[in-house]
Amino acid sequence: MLKKYIDIQLLKYLAIFYTIVVVLVQFKKSYWKVQGTTSYGPLSWGELFNYGVFVDWIVVIVFMAFISYLTKLMFEKWGASGWKKIIWVHVFFSFFIGYVIFFVTAVITFLIGKASFAEASRYISFNHFVAVVEVNFLIYFAMIGIINVYYYIKKVRNIEVQKAQVETHLANAKLNMLKAQLHPHFIFNTLNSISALVEIDKEKTQNLIADFGDLFRDILEFKDENLIPLKKELDILDKYISIISVRFSDHLSIEKDIQKNVEDKLVPHMLLQPMVENALKHGYGYNSTELHVMLKIFKKENFLYIEIENNGQPLKQSFEELLQQGTGLKNTQDRLKTLYGNRAELIVENTKGNTAVITFIKIPLK
Repeated sequence: MLKKYIDIQLLKYLAIFYTIVVVLVQFKKSYWKVQGTTSYGPLSWGELFNYGVFVDWIVVIVFMAFISYLTKLMFEKWGASGWKKIIWVHVFFSFFIGYVIFFVTAVITFLIGKASFAEASRYISFNHFVAVVEVNFLIYFAMIGIINVYYYIKKVRNIEVQKAQVETHLANAKLNMLKAQLHPHFIFNTLNSISALVEIDKEKTQNLIADFGDLFRDILEFKDENLIPLKKELDILDKYISIISVRFSDHLSIEKDIQKNVEDKLVPHMLLQPMVENALKHGYGYNSTELHVMLKIFKKENFLYIEIENNGQPLKQSFEELLQQGTGLKNTQDRLKTLYGNRAELIVENTKGNTAVITFIKIPLK
């Protein structure tokens, strides 16, 4: 129930601050005592460190707990536009606090027998109030500063959390849109491959359609996942390769070199298939009818590297031009940027000497 009205963490900060103030005040009184003079007249060591110090500490903390709750209510009700009213309220309480603290402290110490009536009366005299009015004023507004800074930082953090949540929702919406775009694209291209076999081998085509159904079932299994284990992604790729290999027969060979201990790493769903498809699309040509594709995946430091190299015809266009032409390539780049920002890389280029085309992907592991 108490946590509903009082922020315990804020109360701890206020308690620490006022404890420091009390220690400094007692140090000042001790110095005066050693020097032989005080602003209150002669005081014994017992009077310097009396029970009223502890009572005063409790009263101030309770009072400031009320003020912190009041400050929160004023901000919620008046907002930034009511800053003038808020200041006047605090000015009133900055003077009022002196009498409240001195009066309550005097009454408690008198009732519990820790101070005589004369000693208690001294704390609520007007002379005593005037003697420490500027100190009370400064201490009060110092604590108000702590309260306001605390709530401001808390508000900023809440805004940052809300902003991160909105950005996450937007990113997920964009990723879902991109995946929705990628799936029909994949189906269309695969069905084209199957249709090319219909006139060649109808029985093989039927088996191929069944394989395609299994493949698409695996794809749909992770349709709501942005990141999946690399092993699952490789399984999907293997089924795609088995389908596409029927079309290209002995003219296509695909080799894989997967480093150990990376198959449990998370990668974007449908990352490899569009890249292999892109390698086949641009690799085959009039002078390149035999195609060899090498898939290499390895980990280095905090990044996962994926290289897809084919010995087909060299690219005649720049990477930027390729992005404008292919759905799969542009889609993959957009998803990588949405998931990882500038920490991910995607490059498709000719190797030195134009002997091969390599697709290079770099994604952070965390």
